[in-house]
Amino acid sequence: MELIQFLQGELLLTGTLLALIILLIVNLYGDKFKKYAVADTNAAVSLMDDDELIILDVREEKERSAGFISNDINIPMSQVKNKMDSLDKSKNILVYCKSGTRSDQISGLLSKNEFQNVSSLKGGFNAWQKAELPIQK
Repeated sequence: MELIQFLQGELLLTGTLLALIILLIVNLYGDKFKKYAVADTNAAVSLMDDDELIILDVREEKERSAGFISNDINIPMSQVKNKMDSLDKSKNILVYCKSGTRSDQISGLLSKNEFQNVSSLKGGFNAWQKAELPIQK
């Protein structure tokens, strides 16, 4: 009974505690609800065995001066929504950016728009370079 009275008296504290619990649950179980895969560099290389794989670079054009993955398509993140129709929904798609954050967002967007086989490159182009995989300049 005292706990309920305390919680009622401390509404801000109670609300904050509930919000933290919800965020923890979402963080722990959120990955289970993703409709796209997260591929490390080894998995990404395996995906490239598919000759029809679409490699989608969502970085800005100026970021490409650091290099890019061969045979990719560059559609900056801000333009993907408008150019989504130019991509084949039936093909495997590997999305990458600099660090993996934008590619996760775009992979989610593509998955929500009926793209079936989407993967996001974990760690992005930074991970690709760190693994000393081939790049174009």
